[in-house]
This record gives sequence, C-alpha cells and structure tokens, in this order.
Amino acid sequence: MINDIRERKDIFLNASIYVDYENIFKRLQTYGKTPTQIKFFESINKRLKEEYKLNVIDNLVYCNFEKTEFFNSNHQTQLQSLGLQTRHTSNNGKNSADLEMTVDALKTLYKNDKIDVFILISCDRDLIPLIKAIKSENKIAFVLSTKIGFNKIVAEYADFHEFIEDFFDLNEVIPVVSEHEILESANNIKVEDLTSENIEYAVKVSQLLYSSNKWDNRETEPITLNGYSSLISHKLSKLKDDVIEYFQHAHFLMYIDIYYDKDKRELCLSEGQNSQEILEK
Repeated sequence: MINDIRERKDIFLNASIYVDYENIFKRLQTYGKTPTQIKFFESINKRLKEEYKLNVIDNLVYCNFEKTEFFNSNHQTQLQSLGLQTRHTSNNGKNSADLEMTVDALKTLYKNDKIDVFILISCDRDLIPLIKAIKSENKIAFVLSTKIGFNKIVAEYADFHEFIEDFFDLNEVIPVVSEHEILESANNIKVEDLTSENIEYAVKVSQLLYSSNKWDNRETEPITLNGYSSLISHKLSKLKDDVIEYFQHAHFLMYIDIYYDKDKRELCLSEGQNSQEILEK
C-alpha cells in the first residue's frame, strides 16, 4: 500500500485549482444547471486524477457570497463542506474575483515550487497575464471554461484547455424565460398536471409569504416574485427556479396572485382568492 502511494507521488503532478465561482455559476445557469446538481467539483477532481494524473493540493473558490443568490442558499457553507477553500470577494468591481485569483496564484507560483499545474476555471480573458507568468516559470497552465461567454484567445495562451460542457455533456441552452411567459405558464396549469408535491410546496411558499415581514409591509413595498423566491429558497433547500414554479402552482390554486407591477416592471405577489385556506392551516 505504501509503495503504491510512493509510486503515485512519483507519477502524479501536483496541482492547484482556482475557480471564478460566480462566473461559472452564471454560465451553468444557461443550461438550467447548478454546480451542486452536476457534482461539479467532485467530478472535475475525479477526472483530473484519473485522466490527467494530477494530485490536487488546493482548491480555491472565489465569489461575492453576499449576493442574494449565493447568500440565501448557503453556497459558501456547501462549498466548504466539500473541503474547498472559499474566498469572499467584494463588490468593488466586476473583475474582483479574477484579481484575487491572480494574486493568490502568483503567490503560489513564486513561493511553492511543488505545484506543477495551475488550473484556472473561468471564462475571462483577464487571466492571460497570469497564464503567461505561469508558463514563464516552466509550470503548466490548464484552463477550464464554458463554451458560452468564453474568449477563444485564452485557449491560445494556455498549455491545455477544455470545455466544461465536454466534462458534463451539457449541450442544451435554456432560453431566458420572460415575465410574460412565467405568468402565462401559471395561468395555463392543468389540474391533472399537479402532483401532491406541487400542492405541498404551493402551500409552503404561500404560508411563508403570508407570515413574513414583507407581507406586512406590502402596501409600501410590493413583493417581487423573483426577489422573494431567492429569499426563501434556502429555507426550502430548493433552487430559486423551483420556488418560482411553486408560486406558479400557488397562483393556479388561487392561494396567492401573481401580477405584473408596471412601476417595478416585474412580477409581484398579492393575496389570492383562496388565501383563507392557507391562513387557517
């Protein structure tokens, strides 16, 4: 057993992974996926080990975890539970994650000669100077990106480049659903399409709405479907898109009402005709 481990250490190259999480998260959303759903980090680490003979030493993830879509769903805690190191980046500029990734990678490049491969998971061309620095030190620059939003010039500088779509067989882009389509879909639900789970969660989201502080303040500040769905997604341990679907079911059952607010220019939530059924539960 020990000899096997020693042999592996002689064969495998040491690698550090740097991930622009917010960038990749948004790209995966266009396929209707999240990193958690496709076991993003577990799968990539396994492939790097088995196909490329890489021994991952560090796995650092950069993101502004205070943004609603990440904070309310406890993304940072979930990533840390996988053994990943998370780096919270500020809102001061759109390239904050890339800048901090670059600084950390350069520190490792110049201070830790045991790292042979630098794996950069991002779609941003701002990483080109970092790639050049890695190669100038005779280290290997390996870039993983999505096909969507990727600047092809980055692949020309990297020693290796692969598309995340090829890792996970992602090939169907999910179109952005308009406010009109969401409301139309809610109005066209059929009774026979509803499952017991649909109804259960339609009740849950309606109960959360009617017992919330936002509901008490609805006269001064309308409650938006998108914003409120993000807010309660962590309470239900569900994705925001799933919560929106539950509100669509609640709208069909008339527990709540989804309407288009002309001032806010988005869908909002108000009391439904059958709200008393929820309030009495």
